[in-house]
Amino acid sequence: MEKLNSGLILHNWQRKCVAILTAIVMWFFVNHSITETKTIPNVPIRIVNLPPDKTIRGLLPNRLLSKRVTLTLSGTKDVIQEIEPGDLEVLLDVSTADQDEWIVQIGKKNLVSLNPSIDLQHNITQVTHNEFVLKLSRLVTEKIPIRILYPTGQAPVNYEFLNIWPQKLMQTLSGPEDEIQNIKAQGLEIIFDLNEVTKSDLDHMTSSLFAPHNDEVSFFIPRKWQKVWIPFSNTYEEINDPEAESLRIDFLRKEILPLQKEIPIRVYYPLQYSNTLNPKTYPLSHNEMVLQKNGINILSTPLYARDVSQLFLDIIKDYLEIIIIASPKNERELLQWSLEIINPHELENTYIAFLVAHLAEENGGESILSKKNEYMFRQRFRDYIYRLSLYISNDQKFHLESFLEKDSITVRTVL
Repeated sequence: MEKLNSGLILHNWQRKCVAILTAIVMWFFVNHSITETKTIPNVPIRIVNLPPDKTIRGLLPNRLLSKRVTLTLSGTKDVIQEIEPGDLEVLLDVSTADQDEWIVQIGKKNLVSLNPSIDLQHNITQVTHNEFVLKLSRLVTEKIPIRILYPTGQAPVNYEFLNIWPQKLMQTLSGPEDEIQNIKAQGLEIIFDLNEVTKSDLDHMTSSLFAPHNDEVSFFIPRKWQKVWIPFSNTYEEINDPEAESLRIDFLRKEILPLQKEIPIRVYYPLQYSNTLNPKTYPLSHNEMVLQKNGINILSTPLYARDVSQLFLDIIKDYLEIIIIASPKNERELLQWSLEIINPHELENTYIAFLVAHLAEENGGESILSKKNEYMFRQRFRDYIYRLSLYISNDQKFHLESFLEKDSITVRTVL
């Protein structure tokens, strides 16, 4: 039996080998003669030989366009089936463009294989795509202002947002002339999210360089946050202004600060009511809350301040005064009152002078605030004036009630 099988195999073996070889060759040629079509989306486009004074809208620093193209490829079945997105890119040689508005035609010669195992040139027979136009523009470079918007989100617990510094940056930007001029007119914008800053980040910080106490801290913004959206390239670009190195968010630690000063209290008598309401007819009465010291009425209640820095409080606390506004009973039962800061402009100058002295001490010599920094700190001082609130305990705000009695104005606190 074995001899019979062996004989069948070996009989005319030369012809049988030729037949097998012929079948393999025929299969190979038939298989390679079968064409197939496949659509490949999001194919990158790389630009080469671009004149140094020209650019294209959407051209990225790596010479790829932000725009991508969808290609429909026809070719040998096995290669077409193997191609996946990411296996190829389009190479466009700008030197072949005969005018600035270039109607792009992509052919087999424009395809570059990113997969070494795929031979596009010998296996692709046809390339089709939607027609598109690339516009060559003059390349210009300009400095574009970046507006830093008020941040979103909330400051960490027990902290309050003060400001961002620098408040304005400049981005050196290169691109198509028309796009650059348009964006220069509008400017760029960046906005930070306070939710990205954690309480732990701030708790471990010492005071800011500009703060003599530890209640104001500076969070320096990481480089990975320092990016602006460039509309004409549809991408984010890192801020290249050197001042971005000092980009920071300043926070105030929320603390209750003892005033440790007596506050004068007086009555303002409007002239329109002076015939009946004046210091002789309705003087401020004295009680356990309102005392007289050296002929001056003072509030005896120990008070605290919140929402301001210790430095601000140290400078203004000797210049605080509570003013009660007298008015007839038929207008209001309870009189209005306000907390006033005497000569705030001069106190603001004192605040700035103290910061200059503090900086000089920190730097071991003479130091001055830049004009931009001075403007920011003057604005901070005014914000503190606006936010200043008095408290009688950590969570209980100071509230004053005053009213006309038979022949005097009486003051009491509301607990």
